[in-house]
Amino acid sequence: MSVNEAAEPGSKKGVDPFFFTIKDVCEGKPANGLVWFLEQTTGNQRPPAEDRFVVKDRCKVLKSTAFESMTRRRKNRPPVFYNPVYHQTGYVESEDGIYDVVTWNTPLGSVTGKSHNNHFTEYPVKTPDDIELWTFIYENLTFQTNPVWFEKNTSDQIHFDMNWSPVQQLLQFDMGMENFYCFLADEPEKMERLLAVMHERCKDRLRLGLSLFKKTFWVYWAENTSSTEISPAYYRRLTLPHMREYAQIVHEKNARLIVHMCGLLKNLADCFPETGIDGIDSVTPPPFGDAPYKLIRDTFKPDFTIIGRLNACLWVGKSKAEIQSIIRQQIYPALLTTPFCLMVTTDAMPDIPYDDVMNLYDALESVAW
Repeated sequence: MSVNEAAEPGSKKGVDPFFFTIKDVCEGKPANGLVWFLEQTTGNQRPPAEDRFVVKDRCKVLKSTAFESMTRRRKNRPPVFYNPVYHQTGYVESEDGIYDVVTWNTPLGSVTGKSHNNHFTEYPVKTPDDIELWTFIYENLTFQTNPVWFEKNTSDQIHFDMNWSPVQQLLQFDMGMENFYCFLADEPEKMERLLAVMHERCKDRLRLGLSLFKKTFWVYWAENTSSTEISPAYYRRLTLPHMREYAQIVHEKNARLIVHMCGLLKNLADCFPETGIDGIDSVTPPPFGDAPYKLIRDTFKPDFTIIGRLNACLWVGKSKAEIQSIIRQQIYPALLTTPFCLMVTTDAMPDIPYDDVMNLYDALESVAW
């Protein structure tokens, strides 16, 4: 769940007023207090509105957008502002029972991937020959404005989303970790060429977004970076130069680049300032992550945006006093005078009881420092 989903600034239906507090934080302005939101599910209303709950088995439970997103079939994904245009490649989406199937047919051959609950169970790039095919696809890929997206949105929005630098795209969706690192060792020239071509396509999409949304104050870049999947050495060699160039392109338009990372960031923290990025969503302190907020705050310049994360297991089933105790262990008062806000996540946990949500609300609204 990303901070940019806390409101719909480009929507023709209007803007949630709470969004402007998030906007200030994303622009590097001090929060001056505990700013928090519960994913998209509450609509950021205080207290959470009744229409954010449903009754199941005679129990009132929270609608979990994270759970709904995880279980959404590929054909039901919401549109984004651009469409990929494949040249010399046939792109086919289909279903095989519980699996979503994607096939790319090219003059060099075909590759197929399968996913379930938005996670790939079969990656499309499986062999060294597939690397060349994948490179061909990206060499013959362009992007165009998506008219379907603009039926419900406008170009006046103050941020837009980008997804996945080349390394993260390959790790999560195209190759998987095992093949990615094996191919780097066994086929370095093929991988270098592929990464370079994918990087150019990322820049194409970024520049398209910046040309469409001229009022953009920040760009939200999904990455999922964590030292569970990339070491500091590989990050410096492969990802850091890409992110640095994206940040430069964004800064040329007087906007900021906020990058989604989560989990284990401590060992990578020294790398991040060299990218020139302007914020991280979402910094996860122990016990689920390893990056205390003070570590990240002290590593970056004062206007660096930090979106913190309170995982569901730290608030679901907890009393008001227990939640406040956890918050005080993670957050220190001086942090609240910086560009910081707290994202409370449901972590794709379905059917969270109404009483748990209200305990959370009471705890965060009344916590004392």
